[in-house]
Amino acid sequence: MADEKAPSAQFEISIDGKPSSYRDRKDIALAAAEHLKRKFPYSEVVVKHLPSGEVTVAAYKPHDDTH
Repeated sequence: MADEKAPSAQFEISIDGKPSSYRDRKDIALAAAEHLKRKFPYSEVVVKHLPSGEVTVAAYKPHDDTH
């Protein structure tokens, strides 16, 4: 179930075309999308800037536990 869209939300995060959550800052939205992509590596995770419609597809980045 998607988080309810807050009035200040600028970014929608979706998994396989279904809205998952909303964020007001791009850096937070991209970090959340990367987390979801690690959790669901075979799904398409997308961040959409709602005012402009610009879409960024999250890439899978293996988690580095060596630090």
